[in-house]
Amino acid sequence: MSATQQFDLDTTLRYIYSTFRNKKYTMAIEFKHNGRIWRCDTAEEAIELRQKLETDDDDTYASGGEPAVAKPDWTPDAVTDLLKGSGDLQKKFLRYLYEHDKAVTSAEIVKALKLHSEEAFAGVLSGLSKRLKKTELQPGDLYSVTVQWTTTGKVRRFKLASGFRWTAMQLGWPETWI
Repeated sequence: MSATQQFDLDTTLRYIYSTFRNKKYTMAIEFKHNGRIWRCDTAEEAIELRQKLETDDDDTYASGGEPAVAKPDWTPDAVTDLLKGSGDLQKKFLRYLYEHDKAVTSAEIVKALKLHSEEAFAGVLSGLSKRLKKTELQPGDLYSVTVQWTTTGKVRRFKLASGFRWTAMQLGWPETWI
């Protein structure tokens, strides 16, 4: 986009915003920060949120770290589409991972979901994989699996992807979705 086109776009957007504001309409404000899309209902909320995000980034830099940049796969729309299209057991699986910051074993998940076997759990994962495929995402984008071999067999541990967790939290999931 050329500088002239950008100026024209900015001018048009300012005009539209002024028109809606003066007519007492509300207009959603959307902006991108660190790879994440943020939405606010008012310009004041957007300014306040942007300042808070920038202050958080400054604090992170001051302590020697770098702000996390979200993987763009988990936009609010992508999370919403996945959750709305998933079955009850798949949502329960995601919620269980969401509620546990640390990795959890497949045996813990089977017990929490009240499934009769690991094979039944494999069916839950299969359905979730099919749902992810429709959105051009992979199970690895949603959760990680580590396998550890012990003297008694293999132990699989699952952990929810931080990008999904963060976006779901911003959407108020699971509390406001019940």
